Amino acid sequence: MSYATFTLKQLQDAVEPHTAVETAACGSSGAILATEQGARLLGLFPDKDLPNVLWVHEEVGKQYGEGNWLVGGERLWIAPERTFYYENPRDFEGFHVPADIDPGNYTASSGMIYESAYSLFDLDTNKVYDDTRARRRFAVIADPFATGLPCAAVRIEDSIAVQSTALPFCAWTLAMVYTCGTAAPGTVLFPIRAGGRLLSYFSPIPGERAEVLDGYARFRIDGAAVYKLAIAPEDFVTANACRTVYVSRYPCADTWFCVIKRCAQMPQSQSECVDIPKGDPVGRRGAIQSYNSGPSDLSPVVLPFGELELQLPRAVLDHQRAISRATHELLAYAGSRTQILGLAAEALGLATPPRLYE
Repeated sequence: MSYATFTLKQLQDAVEPHTAVETAACGSSGAILATEQGARLLGLFPDKDLPNVLWVHEEVGKQYGEGNWLVGGERLWIAPERTFYYENPRDFEGFHVPADIDPGNYTASSGMIYESAYSLFDLDTNKVYDDTRARRRFAVIADPFATGLPCAAVRIEDSIAVQSTALPFCAWTLAMVYTCGTAAPGTVLFPIRAGGRLLSYFSPIPGERAEVLDGYARFRIDGAAVYKLAIAPEDFVTANACRTVYVSRYPCADTWFCVIKRCAQMPQSQSECVDIPKGDPVGRRGAIQSYNSGPSDLSPVVLPFGELELQLPRAVLDHQRAISRATHELLAYAGSRTQILGLAAEALGLATPPRLYE
């Protein structure tokens, strides 16, 4: 699959005419790039000489200039999707992304802190929640696995506060990652307890695209068909803060990379999960999610990406505001296939390397 990729400088040059940009070094070889518009972690580079491991729209400058949400990178949304993104929530029809949510009207301050205030519209009840507040902070950290590999490691602090004592919602963090397509797909891996099950959030996921193996599950990412997978809190490996590991070749290169999301602050039960499955609205709900892109009414053009998604803790009351907040880590590594698979096994808590879709 031929698709544009970006070095750090190329990405910076593409978006700087449209929004304030901040970069930071990671270790001896890596870097990150964040933008004020959208409060995006847009660039994640374990090695600055290699392409961005986060998917970015090939016309990213135009997307920023037009105020579109579909630019790529790692972003903050609010869940449930049914309540805030569908014009007809009952039937999951009329999907759109409210501009107040994304890209939003964020203001940057020192230390890669981004804050916005907006009016949140509940499409299910036609109620507006004024002065909704979103906040993000990105901070470079040391490699928590001490691998010695090229690494870019970031701690992300997210919060969303709504003036309501009853609205069920949570902050929702999503990282878009590249796939080389059907000829060289990527693989999302999840720690999962014995007997754990995978949830299909949209249409049922075929067995050749997802399965539970010994101690972990895997999901194929190839940009060829729309599917969304989820894991319920009851099936988490609670002792392991690692939630997802994405493994892939670099686009147009023999080097491999992985992206890891770790979070210790996650929903613990169905009562804490707010996102409603489109495929089975009364079924079990998940808090770890992964999306595979594909041709759709929203985008008939194939966009080769997948998503690593965490539904953060359900909002709790704090001085007449309901607040959902959590801290998680987004980690990226580059290396040989053997090195990356060894790291994936360590992150997942496995004795042997996981199986990939290839």
